[in-house]
Amino acid sequence: MKTESTVMAWFRIARPPIVFISCLGVVVGALNSASYLGVKLSLFQLFMIIVGSAFLSAGLMIHNDVTDLRSDRVNRPYKPLPSGRIDLGVARTTGLSLMILAVVVSIFVNFLDNGLLNWKCGLLTLVVVLIGLYYNHFGKYKGILGNVAVAFGVGAIPYWGSLAVFPDELFIMFPLAFAIFVQEIGREIMVNAGDINGDMKAGYRTLPVLLGRRRSMYVALIFYLGFIPLFPIPYFGWLGADAVLHGPFYLVGASAFAFSLLLTWFLTFRVVLMTDDESRIWDAFERYERTGTRLMVIFFQFMLLMEAFYP
Repeated sequence: MKTESTVMAWFRIARPPIVFISCLGVVVGALNSASYLGVKLSLFQLFMIIVGSAFLSAGLMIHNDVTDLRSDRVNRPYKPLPSGRIDLGVARTTGLSLMILAVVVSIFVNFLDNGLLNWKCGLLTLVVVLIGLYYNHFGKYKGILGNVAVAFGVGAIPYWGSLAVFPDELFIMFPLAFAIFVQEIGREIMVNAGDINGDMKAGYRTLPVLLGRRRSMYVALIFYLGFIPLFPIPYFGWLGADAVLHGPFYLVGASAFAFSLLLTWFLTFRVVLMTDDESRIWDAFERYERTGTRLMVIFFQFMLLMEAFYP
């Protein structure tokens, strides 16, 4: 039973939903770029980008739990580290090792196909690692800069998938990556707003701690609204961008995702206005801003996956 509990604890600390979203995101980035360029990807390339993104996301998530331990003792004492099911030092070493492996894997994505090393993707992976480490150690003391750091990593997901297989095509996925980056700043602020009590006790200086929950939610709404004029750019080819995502699946998926951001914000804010009961407010943030938006991200990614096969 103890071994089973330990295995499950490692499974939980790696945050499988985040790993799944990351892997699916890099795949749709690579496949849509390949479709636009009229190139077929090899199974080795797909395997390598999935492994690389899994190592990177799992490593960052494990390390995040290491640095989040003080807050999690208040907000989520059942998690593997605060509950004592995983040793803190082992978790730290494992997280860092996975991130290093991700950098190595990213360099060799195309090696079997063309014998070339992808130093550009390796550099991008290293940058994501460094920004992730910065956030894990200092981000929650830096207000909105911490949210920007996380959003950079999330926005980089489809861009990383494209760059991994097409290192000379630097701008194909940039419009989509930037749109995702903007909305993710808002989503991260909303997540922090839900965690405000634990973050205050832990001494963090997130935007909600600095401004208050309601004011920070208004700031988050600005970034959610900012996503709306940005997501059509890769569909219509505005501002000189390539119309890479020109099919109906992308347009429907992105529109539904934009609507869901506004809807979950409204549903959460309504609860904040209606009650001072922190348990109800906590449940609203968990239900809408964590679970709800995460499910819509997965829906959006599946629409992008179908987009890659649209003629």
